Amino acid sequence: MKHNTSSLFKLLLTLALIVAALLPQRAEAASSSLSGDSTVQAGSTVTLTLSISGSNVMGIEATLEYDSNTLEFTNYDQKISGWTMDYNSNHFLLYGVSNPINSSTSVLTVTFRVKSGLASGTTLTAGFKNIAVSDGSKDETVSGASWTGSVATPPSSNCDLSSLTCSNATLSPAFNKSTTNYTATVPYAVESLNLSYKAADGSARVSVSGNTLVVGSNTVTVTCTAATGAKKNYTITVTREQDPNYKPSTDALLKELTLDVGTLSPTFSGAVTEYVAYVPYETRSAKLTGVAKDEKALKVTEATMQLSQEGDNVMTVTCTAEDGTTSKTYTVHVYRMPKYEGIIPTMEIIDPNAPPEEPTAYSIPMTVKLPLVGEMATTTAAIIGAALLVVILLLVGFLLGRIGQGGGYDDDDGDDDDRPPQPPRPDRDAATPPPAAAPRPRCTEPVKAAPAARPVQSAAPAQPVPTQPAWKNAAQLRKVSDDTLTSPFVEDLSGKMQQEIAQRQAAEASRQAAEAEAARQAAEAANPAAAADEKVGRMSLDELLNDIHNM
Repeated sequence: MKHNTSSLFKLLLTLALIVAALLPQRAEAASSSLSGDSTVQAGSTVTLTLSISGSNVMGIEATLEYDSNTLEFTNYDQKISGWTMDYNSNHFLLYGVSNPINSSTSVLTVTFRVKSGLASGTTLTAGFKNIAVSDGSKDETVSGASWTGSVATPPSSNCDLSSLTCSNATLSPAFNKSTTNYTATVPYAVESLNLSYKAADGSARVSVSGNTLVVGSNTVTVTCTAATGAKKNYTITVTREQDPNYKPSTDALLKELTLDVGTLSPTFSGAVTEYVAYVPYETRSAKLTGVAKDEKALKVTEATMQLSQEGDNVMTVTCTAEDGTTSKTYTVHVYRMPKYEGIIPTMEIIDPNAPPEEPTAYSIPMTVKLPLVGEMATTTAAIIGAALLVVILLLVGFLLGRIGQGGGYDDDDGDDDDRPPQPPRPDRDAATPPPAAAPRPRCTEPVKAAPAARPVQSAAPAQPVPTQPAWKNAAQLRKVSDDTLTSPFVEDLSGKMQQEIAQRQAAEASRQAAEAEAARQAAEAANPAAAADEKVGRMSLDELLNDIHNM
């Protein structure tokens, strides 16, 4: 019996342990706290953190409360990984199926904005009430958590300096908190300024920049930053003198040469000073800039040009070295292409590397090679050529002179006198029969025959022959022809002269015919019978029949 009782007890104890293990564990001695900044500025924000301490805490609920006259609720955020949070009208519920709380843990943050215009020292309050935690089987009430803060005194915006001095240089002008720009000159041995300064407000911070001096101009800046973040810069322009033993650089080379249109050819090199760039016809302007190789170079010019013409447009930039006298000029030929009108235009190719053309002395070769003749001395060839030229000029002059005299052929009797016929003189040649017809002149236009003379009632007095211009005689005409070697001019002048001579000859023939007719009529009046017989002898058969018919 005793054995049976002992066995039953052991069985019951085992069952109790199993049941206890299956039942949820109870939370033990949970607590809460709320933390945040104790002083905040009016208009700024403050974030409060709720922390829970306990054992096997699987759920939390709490109600937020705060002074709405000083604080404005803006945001919240739960901090436990894997948990879920619900929010409704300042009531928070947080829970999770894993990751239980077993020590002090931040579970929730809430953010407020401190209302603007609050006086310094104003009290700020916020907290959580009705806090309860649960282990899944039983809830436990936790005392509330609260926070108290105050509005801090507004920060100062004073960013003035109350003093600024330099022990190894003299500032100009004298320091004044309202004056922000100063100058100073230091010898070459001074590498930085020994400055002393103080902010007018104790909460302000002061910093210095640029206090490593190089030869030449330097800018040292003293900055005062107020508590509010406002800044004020005090600037000192410091000139550090040159080393007395220093020799300025003569380097006037460029390290960069940039044209905003086209591409430089050849590729830029500081040693090359001549370039070309081809741009389309539509390009209307170009800008050329350069960067000095030596940082201490005094200046580099730039060029801007309106490309108003096709072809070559020359642009230049000049770099002046540190010594102020040494310079180098770089030239760019901006070649604007011709306008495309359906045919690819030809263009001049500019070689920037080609040396400039220099006039060269012409040297005459000692010998020349002539066709059909072969090689001979240059002097001999020149003499022969000059002789041929003289002969050709004489022949041309002779032919032009013959053309100008009105005939290119000799008379049948071999007479070389080419002078035009002279009019008869009344005192000596009254009974002389009319001269034979003048020889036909060579001219470019046909000469019209003179009209037949009509009988007149009485003898007309002889008309004086107009005096010919001086150039109408053969000698003057030959001279004009010899002096005029341009073919079009000679042809035009010769034609005009031949036309004038033909007109003069026709007029002279008409005058002579009129005089002969007047003499015949006078003879008929003196001897009518003989005149009638002579007339009948001169008449043709048709004229004779017509005369008989009329009678």
